[in-house]
Amino acid sequence: MLDLRKLSGFNLLDFLTGKSFQEERGLKSNYRIAVLLHSLNKVLQKKVVEGTEDLESLEMDSGRGVLYLFGHYCIKGLAWSKLLRTDYIKYKLSLRPVQVSGNRVVFRIEAFRLYDYNPRSVDPIRIFSKVFKFHRRLILEEIVEEIPEILSLTEVGNEIQIDLNYFLAEIPEVAGKVSVQKVIPEKGNVFLFVRSNTILKPLLDFFGPDYLRVEPISENEDSMLMLWRD
Repeated sequence: MLDLRKLSGFNLLDFLTGKSFQEERGLKSNYRIAVLLHSLNKVLQKKVVEGTEDLESLEMDSGRGVLYLFGHYCIKGLAWSKLLRTDYIKYKLSLRPVQVSGNRVVFRIEAFRLYDYNPRSVDPIRIFSKVFKFHRRLILEEIVEEIPEILSLTEVGNEIQIDLNYFLAEIPEVAGKVSVQKVIPEKGNVFLFVRSNTILKPLLDFFGPDYLRVEPISENEDSMLMLWRD
């Protein structure tokens, strides 16, 4: 009768727990990646705003599971510029992540408001933006057209998709080895909860600690859910 214990390299505990099988297929670990929006705003100014004609500024912030995009926009020359008696407006979007698939994250627009760049006691621009919606495409299209490899508008019309594969492809050590499971904007960051069968140090080395923080987290399901809520 074959005695498995006498086989070279055989470990009964590994056999019973399936550890050897896990090692062969590539054991995956859980990580929490914090994208630091304060630093990212500097990149947005250079890579997006400076390449557009009418977008004057673009910044991001986050809180309570929502990503905020805000800034100001030039409407000089447009018919409604004369109607509203201003050349510049402020805008603010509230975006909530609603789907993650294939490292592509879909954010749904919960609110999109315009404000007068020079505050008035009665703001006609804010009232105008509640009634008319065409400004959504006007501003959003100018943003996404600058980085189409990362941003796109979905066919639904009130959603923005961010393709994280673009960033992962820049780093051969992690390309194809990272799966984004959940995205939570919170406290000035965007937290990505990912599974990976490789360590993520190359990711941190590539972007630097000014833009990312990477933290391994427990496999325990209760701990994962608690972290996601935080």
